[in-house]
Amino acid sequence: MSMLNRFWNDETGPELVEWAVVTIILLVAAVVLYIAVGKILGGVICGVYCWLKQASSSSGHESATKSSCDNKTKEECN
Repeated sequence: MSMLNRFWNDETGPELVEWAVVTIILLVAAVVLYIAVGKILGGVICGVYCWLKQASSSSGHESATKSSCDNKTKEECN
Protein backbone atom coordinates (compact mmCIF):
# COMPACT_ATOMS: atom_id res chain seq x y z
CA MET A 1 0.00 0.00 0.00
CA SER A 2 2.86 2.41 0.74
CA MET A 3 4.22 1.85 -2.77
CA LEU A 4 0.86 2.88 -4.24
CA ASN A 5 0.81 6.03 -2.04
CA ARG A 6 4.35 6.89 -3.09
CA PHE A 7 3.40 6.45 -6.76
CA TRP A 8 0.25 8.56 -6.36
CA ASN A 9 2.14 11.41 -4.64
CA ASP A 10 5.13 11.36 -6.99
CA GLU A 11 5.15 14.52 -9.12
CA THR A 12 8.15 13.85 -11.36
CA GLY A 13 5.97 12.44 -14.16
CA PRO A 14 3.76 15.54 -14.56
CA GLU A 15 6.82 17.77 -14.28
CA LEU A 16 8.48 15.84 -17.10
CA VAL A 17 5.35 16.24 -19.22
CA GLU A 18 5.32 20.00 -18.53
CA TRP A 19 8.94 20.32 -19.69
CA ALA A 20 8.18 18.26 -22.79
CA VAL A 21 5.23 20.53 -23.65
CA VAL A 22 7.37 23.66 -23.14
CA THR A 23 10.09 22.18 -25.36
CA ILE A 24 7.60 21.34 -28.10
CA ILE A 25 6.11 24.85 -27.96
CA LEU A 26 9.59 26.41 -28.26
CA LEU A 27 10.49 24.17 -31.19
CA VAL A 28 7.26 25.00 -33.02
CA ALA A 29 7.84 28.72 -32.38
CA ALA A 30 11.41 28.45 -33.71
CA VAL A 31 10.24 26.70 -36.89
CA VAL A 32 7.50 29.29 -37.46
CA LEU A 33 10.01 32.11 -36.91
CA TYR A 34 12.47 30.49 -39.31
CA ILE A 35 9.78 30.14 -41.97
CA ALA A 36 8.69 33.75 -41.46
CA VAL A 37 12.13 35.35 -41.72
CA GLY A 38 14.11 32.66 -43.55
CA LYS A 39 14.15 34.37 -46.95
CA ILE A 40 14.94 37.77 -45.49
CA LEU A 41 17.73 36.35 -43.36
CA GLY A 42 19.06 34.43 -46.37
CA GLY A 43 19.15 37.65 -48.37
CA VAL A 44 21.06 39.42 -45.62
CA ILE A 45 23.56 36.58 -45.36
CA CYS A 46 23.92 36.53 -49.16
CA GLY A 47 24.55 40.29 -49.19
CA VAL A 48 27.19 40.02 -46.48
CA TYR A 49 28.87 37.18 -48.33
CA CYS A 50 28.83 39.19 -51.55
CA TRP A 51 30.27 42.24 -49.81
CA LEU A 52 33.03 40.16 -48.16
CA LYS A 53 33.83 38.47 -51.46
CA GLN A 54 34.18 41.83 -53.19
CA ALA A 55 36.18 43.30 -50.29
CA SER A 56 38.65 40.43 -50.42
CA SER A 57 39.16 40.75 -54.17
CA SER A 58 42.16 42.46 -55.68
CA SER A 59 40.37 45.83 -55.98
CA GLY A 60 39.81 45.88 -52.23
CA HIS A 61 37.37 47.75 -50.06
CA GLU A 62 36.59 50.53 -52.55
CA SER A 63 34.85 48.24 -55.02
CA ALA A 64 32.85 46.57 -52.26
CA THR A 65 31.46 49.88 -51.07
CA LYS A 66 30.76 51.22 -54.57
CA SER A 67 28.92 48.25 -56.08
CA SER A 68 25.56 46.95 -54.93
CA CYS A 69 25.03 43.34 -53.90
CA ASP A 70 21.30 43.76 -53.33
CA ASN A 71 20.21 42.14 -56.61
CA LYS A 72 22.34 39.02 -56.29
CA THR A 73 20.65 35.64 -56.52
CA LYS A 74 21.45 32.60 -54.42
CA GLU A 75 23.50 31.12 -57.26
CA GLU A 76 25.68 34.21 -57.38
CA CYS A 77 26.33 33.97 -53.63
CA ASN A 78 27.82 30.48 -53.91
